Amino acid sequence: MRSASWPSRARRCNADVRLLDPFSVVLMAALMCAVMSAVLFGARRGFPAEVRGISHWGAALAVQVLSAFCFALRGSLPDLLVLPIANVLFVFGNGLCLMGLQRFYGLARGWLMLGGACGFALAGMLYFLIVSPDYAARVVWMALPMTLINGTMLLLVLRHGRRKLATWFFGSLISINTSLIAIRGILALTHGPAVVDVTRPGVFQGFYLAITALQPALLSVGFLMVAYERMRIILERRSASDPLTGVFNRRGFGEAYAREVARMARMRQRSRSLALLCVDLDYFKRINDRYGHAEGDRVLVSVAQMISAALRETDVLARFGGEEFSVLLPETDLKRALGVAHRIQAMLREACAGDLPSCTASIGVAVQSDPAEGLEPLMSRADAALYRAKENGRDRIEAGRAAA
Repeated sequence: MRSASWPSRARRCNADVRLLDPFSVVLMAALMCAVMSAVLFGARRGFPAEVRGISHWGAALAVQVLSAFCFALRGSLPDLLVLPIANVLFVFGNGLCLMGLQRFYGLARGWLMLGGACGFALAGMLYFLIVSPDYAARVVWMALPMTLINGTMLLLVLRHGRRKLATWFFGSLISINTSLIAIRGILALTHGPAVVDVTRPGVFQGFYLAITALQPALLSVGFLMVAYERMRIILERRSASDPLTGVFNRRGFGEAYAREVARMARMRQRSRSLALLCVDLDYFKRINDRYGHAEGDRVLVSVAQMISAALRETDVLARFGGEEFSVLLPETDLKRALGVAHRIQAMLREACAGDLPSCTASIGVAVQSDPAEGLEPLMSRADAALYRAKENGRDRIEAGRAAA
């Protein structure tokens, strides 16, 4: 039995694709956009204030719904009315997604670029509808701002996104969308409307319709995945940070210490050591009693900033509550640790000569060279040195005894 010829198979393929009615697809896409817009607007209240741009994405999908309904009115209203509005709304909706992504990454929003893209789309649609009617030219014209917007989104994700699964998924969706828009524009330029007119049957038309219907919802899911990853990081940072000063709390300090000790153990070199400073402000209660707790909080924030300025990037600062701070100095011996302690005291004296209430700090120093010692014994030795500094007159630095 002879197999069917290529023309007959192509006709059957086109007949199958014809079953994908473009207006039904547009309405389905509008429904999906409406649902995802409601999800985004509802979800934004559950995110920390640091996660921004979700409202822009919700508004972008609402605009896409309006664009889809304008497309659906073709035949009921003149093309000269519905097509320019629908296409400009389509560009504006994609531009809002870009602006949401810019806001998400803390960048300036490109209102000027968005306005230029919408104006460009409107001018081209009117020209190729009224002056020189040409469907293929309209497709090419619209592909230019859409490729620019989606390409810019892809660059933002590649440049600023964290290398996580959510980012790769989101970036892949944007890449597919950008490529599809660009390919359609190129096909319109080289093959004319026969290949790109979605009202005609064809393999590419059917594929383009299917992907276009799914992409807004998928892109929104991708953006939500990236936003949830950002929220997870923020919540983890909050759980490990002191809310007043922004430095580590006891939990964050313990995790940082565990990482440093593990690294020290991997080195297998007894000559390596780390140091711990216990810094306690002298007579801090007097500041609260005399100036009020608001001023006392300002002092604590300023002291945290000063200590941070005296440290290396690899050093770790934490506040354990009240007026006590702890400093972890990786790969540091006693001599250098004492030097850091003296620098902290000097910076504090200099600040108190300015606008801060007068205060001093007592500091206890302990050094660990054995990874097996543990944080509690190390802190006990540093605390003992701190108590000696207090007993010997305050505003002093004392070194702890070596580990037994």
